[in-house]
Amino acid sequence: MAKISRIEPKIPALKEWAKVAAYARVSMETDRLAHSLSAQVSYYNGLIQSNPEWEYAGVYADFGISGTGMAARSEFLRLIADCEAGKVDIVLTKSISRFARNTVDLLSTVRHLKEIGVEVRFEKECIHSFSGDGELMLSILASFAQEESRSISENSKWGIRKRYQSGEIGVKNKRVFGYSYDGEKYEVVPEEAEAVRLIFERFTSGVPLGEIKSELEAAGIKSWRGYNLSYSHLNYILRNEVYIGDRRYQKCFIEDPIRKNKIKNQGQLPQYYVEDDHTAIISRKVFDKAQDEIIRRAALVNPTYLFTGKIKCGICGCHYTRRSAAVKGREYVSWFCRAKKEKGVTCQSRNYSEEQLQKICAGLMGTEAFDAEAFGESVRGLTVLADGSLEAVFLNGQTKVWEAPPGPMKLPKPDKPVRKRPKNIFDGKIFCGACGRRFGRAVSQTAEVGHLYWYCRAKSSRGVTCDSVNYSDSEIREIFCKVMGQEEFNEGFFEERMERMVVQKTGSIDFHLKDGTVRTHKALKLRGSRHENTSTEEFAGKIRCTSCGNLYHKYCCYGKYTYWRCSGKSRVRRECGGRDFQDSDIRKITAYLMGMEEFDGAEFERQIEQIAALEDGSLACHFYGGKVKKWQRT
Repeated sequence: MAKISRIEPKIPALKEWAKVAAYARVSMETDRLAHSLSAQVSYYNGLIQSNPEWEYAGVYADFGISGTGMAARSEFLRLIADCEAGKVDIVLTKSISRFARNTVDLLSTVRHLKEIGVEVRFEKECIHSFSGDGELMLSILASFAQEESRSISENSKWGIRKRYQSGEIGVKNKRVFGYSYDGEKYEVVPEEAEAVRLIFERFTSGVPLGEIKSELEAAGIKSWRGYNLSYSHLNYILRNEVYIGDRRYQKCFIEDPIRKNKIKNQGQLPQYYVEDDHTAIISRKVFDKAQDEIIRRAALVNPTYLFTGKIKCGICGCHYTRRSAAVKGREYVSWFCRAKKEKGVTCQSRNYSEEQLQKICAGLMGTEAFDAEAFGESVRGLTVLADGSLEAVFLNGQTKVWEAPPGPMKLPKPDKPVRKRPKNIFDGKIFCGACGRRFGRAVSQTAEVGHLYWYCRAKSSRGVTCDSVNYSDSEIREIFCKVMGQEEFNEGFFEERMERMVVQKTGSIDFHLKDGTVRTHKALKLRGSRHENTSTEEFAGKIRCTSCGNLYHKYCCYGKYTYWRCSGKSRVRRECGGRDFQDSDIRKITAYLMGMEEFDGAEFERQIEQIAALEDGSLACHFYGGKVKKWQRT
């Protein structure tokens, strides 16, 4: 039998200190809870620093933020990032509810930290995530924490609604245009109140909202946040009863305290209306006139009729829509399935004239003549069945069916013959140098009729994932003639000599001939449809317009991307016709002219003295030493 002996290590292993951090949170911004948060931070500072085997890694604290989500907790997210960076080995927290009240967020976060070697210790529950039963206990107790949060939310809602009923109503929206809140009630702001009166006066006079918006912008009237009043803001002002001194409470409510999704109260919960709550800006007469004007304008844009929204197709589920036509001076009104209008004639449901619907509904309601008012008060909706019958559902829950008489079935229209596209000389010859896919052809809908262009098929089949450029059919023909030394494009010569063409990412085209040689057309073609957010300071003072002689200045478009514009242009009158350039495009052009793959600011400063913006949209780079290179816009 073999003898086994143990060899002890001669050099004892050094024990590493654990990097320990703590997390604390309170959900409400009050003095009492602020003191509680401060006490938690002090406690963990002392606890971690008093342990000789621990290395202090910090205390992360969120103040006045709910634990049902993670997006708004900046300190919590910073803690997770530091754990991922290896700055924390152990996380201490008071309880599960302080760490997270959402069961899914809690378990996913703890599992993620466990995978990267970070332990979470919950002091109140005495749970360590590295222990054997840690995750089981977390699942159970996290569910209790989530339900506790839901219970707290329901109790808070109950208390708010009780205050509504008793008249002890607080103000939720403390900042409304036209008013300021002094802690108890709304006070009128004179400048903003005049703007509100102007809005109501102009609107009730029949002035469009666009003109009202322009008048307010010309007068320099801004919202309390400093922005121009938008269309939605104007509509909100015109519909808000706060300007007549009244208040309506519980217009919206939180459906789920965990997801915190706010929905509009359309009768699910009671609303509370308080009259003469504060000083009015608009009289009730003017406000009522504005509401009538809103209804009048809405009817002009999207008119509603008696059967609108009441008839539903039993085959495809779409609603019926109205169509009117005049034949020999007589108006004919019919109702048909919307699928026939929006998706082609794919639905075989029956059409009805409005006169037929009125007679059928009169019979279902048990009246001799059709009564529009009685129909609206008693019938919830109509369903057109597959055989053409009508099923009426009444508001009292009763259902009646009108059986359609048998008739000939409508035959579907024959399929249209498939039109074959004429063959093009470039079919199957053009390939993408970025992804290797073949180029396809399409006709531009924005250019003149018959404008044919070629594009990488990866853009249509897999989304715009390919960074290749497009070429028009005429451009490829011109480039081929230039490369091959031909005056005119000859299809026979092309078929005889050409094997394939490869369009590179920069816009260069490699012509692979059948004899094995490759001829390249070097070019830089920009993609105008995609913006890149770059900002290059080296271009300042170096781009000059050849049309007016002014320098180009840098502008930012809504914070999305940077572009350069001739200073000879103004916002009101454009004296100069010089073209604007995106910052990313100038970077690509200058790098191309300097013979570099990517833009280098130091190399640009060393080589290029000035950039001339030409009238045709091209750029000419003047190098130190007198050399000039031009990029021609295609």
